[in-house]
Amino acid sequence: MAEVWGRRERSNKGTVVINRGVTIVGSLSLEGEVFIEGTVDGEVWCTGLEIDTRGIVDGLIVAERVVVLGEFRGHIYANELVLRTGCAVEGQIFHNKLVLEEGCYFEGKSRRHNNPQQLAPVAQGRAPMSELLEERVA
Repeated sequence: MAEVWGRRERSNKGTVVINRGVTIVGSLSLEGEVFIEGTVDGEVWCTGLEIDTRGIVDGLIVAERVVVLGEFRGHIYANELVLRTGCAVEGQIFHNKLVLEEGCYFEGKSRRHNNPQQLAPVAQGRAPMSELLEERVA
């Protein structure tokens, strides 16, 4: 998502925004991007995810690309994971590419894997996002 002087420029196609003051409890699954300014307690399965500076996620994230500026507790399975300055991440992360900016906080375990989404638990009968995307391409 492009940033324009402190405001995010969001495309209307396949982007879900969880605004400040909104709390989602449960599972969110989509083929597209998720931008979290509020709180999610549960699972997020998507193509790309960004947790804003005041955003909080507690649970499971499975995505191609994840950027964390806010708070996260749980498990992340992402091909590319970026922990920005000032973020707080606790738990287990599985990634192919990891970027840790100076000043980020990470407490937990990190594991590099060629296809980290393949390691994600199958939730509620759902296959990992990488398999879902492969099926659509085939």
